[in-house]
Amino acid sequence: MDVDRSEIRVETTLSLPNELIALVFNELDVVSILKCKQVCRLFNSVIAGNAQLLYKIELFFARFEDGTHCNLDTAGRLRAFRQYQQAWNNLSFPHSRLISMQDSHPWELSGGVLCQAIQSGFTCVQIPCRIKGIPEREWTVDDLGFDIRDFTIDTSQDLIVAVEQVGVYPNHSCKIHLRTLSTGEHHPMSVAPFVTHVPLSMHEEFKFLIQTCASRIAVLFQQLADDSSSDELVIWDWKSGHQKLFIQDKDLQSFSFVTEDLVLIGIVGSDNTPPRLDVISIGNCSREMVPYRDVVYVCGLEYPKMKANIVDMSIRSEPTPGWAPSRSLEAPFFFARSDRIFTITLRVSPDTSTNEECTVLVVPLSTIMAQVDLSHDTPKRRVPWKQWGPYGSHMLFRNPSEIWVCYVYGSKFIQLLPWEKKKQARVYDFNKYSARRDVRNGQTSEPKLPWKRLGRPYPLNSQCSAFDEEVNTYLPGRVAFVDVMLNDAVQDWEAAMIGEDNIVMVSPRAQKYGYMAM
Repeated sequence: MDVDRSEIRVETTLSLPNELIALVFNELDVVSILKCKQVCRLFNSVIAGNAQLLYKIELFFARFEDGTHCNLDTAGRLRAFRQYQQAWNNLSFPHSRLISMQDSHPWELSGGVLCQAIQSGFTCVQIPCRIKGIPEREWTVDDLGFDIRDFTIDTSQDLIVAVEQVGVYPNHSCKIHLRTLSTGEHHPMSVAPFVTHVPLSMHEEFKFLIQTCASRIAVLFQQLADDSSSDELVIWDWKSGHQKLFIQDKDLQSFSFVTEDLVLIGIVGSDNTPPRLDVISIGNCSREMVPYRDVVYVCGLEYPKMKANIVDMSIRSEPTPGWAPSRSLEAPFFFARSDRIFTITLRVSPDTSTNEECTVLVVPLSTIMAQVDLSHDTPKRRVPWKQWGPYGSHMLFRNPSEIWVCYVYGSKFIQLLPWEKKKQARVYDFNKYSARRDVRNGQTSEPKLPWKRLGRPYPLNSQCSAFDEEVNTYLPGRVAFVDVMLNDAVQDWEAAMIGEDNIVMVSPRAQKYGYMAM
């Protein structure tokens, strides 16, 4: 009698203890686990009853990573994560507080910490998240020994990068100080307390765009003078102090790290060509100063054709690649570093109007990396808008604002609606899996969520007159309105920021911040 060996293998597998089957499943990726769940009732029950597998699946759909320095067991993490997801799905922020603003000093929101400069020092508030077990904490460093011109922070490395301007032209320079965020002391991972840059410009007034990414720090020195002088982008390895890149050009507008080696740069030329988002490789660039025209960028993603004068272009993305919560927080989970969005804010002055217009282009990391992968054999590859934008991004219209805000985190973007008497903000979430789950939720008897799905190509031309061609974009996601906390000192908040676990409002007129936290 012939014996079917496949039947023997199936019977052997089905006779294994459930715990052993679960261990085997845990070695699979989530897509494979979900396929196994559909094979038979046994596999379905094993997966449905195993906290480790369920936690792995939940993290995958939310685009989160497991924390490595948390004392909670897997069942506890799963309960906390489901509570966390429920809070975001219902836009529930039960804890709130007002914070005084330091007058006319720079500030930063990063990694759940609101940091404000105070002349030669800084003050910090760690915004709480009770679901994650993160308490509120405040601390102040009174004196770093110099006046802070601008700064950024990296909570994952206990790092504050602060700019000091020294001297006057022609003997002026900028010191980029590397201190610990917790104490203000020289950072122990840096071989030198600061790196120095001598701007080539004759001007003395700059604004700075600063970003960290693992061992890299990048500073864009932008001149405030209204002439054709060039701006300068410099990147260092802050731990060794070595300069890695130095680009000078008047077309540089903004930048953001894509990976530790790749940088996205906003380019606005003066030759009537559309603005571009260029991807450059730090490793392929010269350490000495070069004009941007000599940089062999990987690829350039073109905007639609325009019929307006570009006033400003700003790129934002948080968190940066390689970021993770500080070990001291013992966070059970955090947003995945491999999946985030970039927002490109373009402020223009249309030829047909005296009023400025502002658009925000949302571009996921996957869209950028897809074009990078197609460009390895073709340096300086230009990618027309039609080839990447309509079905790889989402462009929306917003009111221009002079207030710099951290309006993007992970896959979420926030837009304050100051004209709404209810004091609302609009929150976008471009996690495609969240959008799909919302649709299923709407088809069940569960309480309806406040989110609506972004389910069709979005036309922009009816609101915006800046483009010379029809602009339609589509990116899976969802959108909802959230009531922001009341501020009795002013009629309206002026800007809104978003973090991983919170929403923060800003009112420079009232000299106040306000946070809403989970």
